[in-house]
Amino acid sequence: MVIASLSACKKQQPVMEEGKAKVRFVNAYLNSDPQEFYQENNKLTQQALAYGAYSGYVEVNSGRSTFWSNGTIENKATSAIEAVLYGQNAYTLLYYKNEASKPSIVGYINQSNVPAAGRFKVRFVNLSVMFNGKPLVISANNNTILSALNFGDNPSYVELVANAELKVNVKEGIKVTVLDKTKFQEGKSYLVWFDSFDGQDVVYNVVQEN
Repeated sequence: MVIASLSACKKQQPVMEEGKAKVRFVNAYLNSDPQEFYQENNKLTQQALAYGAYSGYVEVNSGRSTFWSNGTIENKATSAIEAVLYGQNAYTLLYYKNEASKPSIVGYINQSNVPAAGRFKVRFVNLSVMFNGKPLVISANNNTILSALNFGDNPSYVELVANAELKVNVKEGIKVTVLDKTKFQEGKSYLVWFDSFDGQDVVYNVVQEN
């Protein structure tokens, strides 16, 4: 699995060159052991990340390399990803359980452009097998902005007005989760990843990107 630019236009893709980039790690694997993260043989996290935790940004070498995770309980490698990082960019890497119930890592490049005045920027990720393949529906101020966020969908940014009321539910489900407005500030960018303990109630986790 390769981490690539999310630019819509190929002409706008950043130039890949060996240099420096920044990455942060998120443990989105429910009931997993705390994880440490590496680039090749270099340990990147100062302390292991339990489920729901995320690291600060760490400077890494750009270009092509392998990132991998290590479970601290058994001290064994748990997953790996061959990644292509573009210099001078930032990335978010998530450790999660894939549809085959195996540990995996997926990564997304962060967009650096600032939201318009009075707005914030957010993208949503569904990496939970607990929804049993059912998509999620997301609304802002009672207007649907994502009608079917499926497991593993590549996330795109949405700009929303400050203090927008965000809601999420499993499609055709009756339980609705309201996201805390105070977690989203004007001028900031966020990644929100969803999970569930029972497949019905949606749990959300907010990672500020800038």
